[in-house]
Amino acid sequence: MTTSNDRLARLAGLLYLLLLPLAGFGFFGAARLVVAGDPAATLANIHASRTLFELTIVVGAAGFVGYLVVALMLYKLFSNISQGAATLMLAFAAVSVPLSLAALARRSDVLSLLDGGRALSALGVDYVQAQVMLSLQSTDNLMRMSVIFWGLWLFPLGWLVFRSGFAPKALGVLLMLGGFFYVLAFAGTVLNPAYDSTLFARIAGVISGVPDLTGELGLGLWLLIKGTRRPRAVVRPDAFSASSLSVATR
Repeated sequence: MTTSNDRLARLAGLLYLLLLPLAGFGFFGAARLVVAGDPAATLANIHASRTLFELTIVVGAAGFVGYLVVALMLYKLFSNISQGAATLMLAFAAVSVPLSLAALARRSDVLSLLDGGRALSALGVDYVQAQVMLSLQSTDNLMRMSVIFWGLWLFPLGWLVFRSGFAPKALGVLLMLGGFFYVLAFAGTVLNPAYDSTLFARIAGVISGVPDLTGELGLGLWLLIKGTRRPRAVVRPDAFSASSLSVATR
């Protein structure tokens, strides 16, 4: 059982490290193509960088599906520590994946609009540009909804890592802190549409990078390299053990 868990932990760590850049590319990869308030420039950027735009959909889908696979592996790995916390962790991850994939589907709608041909051309360039911007805005809204679950799943995951005994407790604390900043980013963008441009958001973004990256990357690396091996206890001779007493009486 220990060997099986060790292999599972190493595989989960490897996949975790692979999916982080994949999901990140799916989330942020197309951001530089969007020019706020300028549909014509946005459309021109997508036309000029269509391959990049398409890759954000394909790579992002692989990353988000992989995210669910990793969550299942971590559930199996940590369920013996706390069935309730492991189930909660898996549930949060499972909710986020359909939202993220739905966001990518809205991004695919943009490609459909670009390839609409005569039917859309007859409706006018302004109509196509407006629909593209609506699809991109819908993508962002769905991604933001998924962000809250990216944060929430880190709370039970961090707690499980903290209690596991085979990973540093500091990693568990960092994961929970990272979860807090994810939830803060979600709340900020909902309560204030201009949140991303505020000084507070920029400062929080810099600060959040420490627990986010260190916690998630650190966990992936630790599982990959160390597995579930616990530190070996150092056995020290007991001065009052029976063997010591027997030697002393000789």
